[in-house]
Amino acid sequence: MNSALLQNLIAGAGPTSQFAGGLVVVTLYAVIGLLAAAGSIFIFRRIFQGRWEQIFWASFLVVIAAFYLGFAAYFEASIHAWQTEIVAVAIFLVCAVVGLFYLPAIALGYVMHGLWDLSHSLSGTSLAGLPITEIPLGYGIFCLTYDCTVACYLMMSDTAWDETGKLDLHFWRHRA
Repeated sequence: MNSALLQNLIAGAGPTSQFAGGLVVVTLYAVIGLLAAAGSIFIFRRIFQGRWEQIFWASFLVVIAAFYLGFAAYFEASIHAWQTEIVAVAIFLVCAVVGLFYLPAIALGYVMHGLWDLSHSLSGTSLAGLPITEIPLGYGIFCLTYDCTVACYLMMSDTAWDETGKLDLHFWRHRA
């Protein structure tokens, strides 16, 4: 179970091979999350310029938050978990909408979403003790890495977020 892997990684309990294997799994998912974020940033920065990019990242935050409704359905979560997930999606929607006017709100939403992902895969309950849908540990680590990388990009990007920008669906035809 996820909590057993986490306990072994934190306490160093269990056989050395189990600890080493767990560390490899965690590292692998973190690296995959970092590479996926870098690829997403590269591609979406080419497709969406200026304000369009900000709109994309805000919309994508809502989409990835809504994945939990799919997990809740797939894993047949309790009604209480459904309620928690719907409230969480609504919170990320607010971050996205506010982020259309104040970019750091989108970045904050991504960091919060990464932590939300990790809390799902570690315990099956939120930090407030509310029931949530349990997911595989690898997914939580992947998402935390992905989301934090995107948040850093949003805060450090040289994109002119206030410019009208453009949408270039044929970006691969142009040389950078």
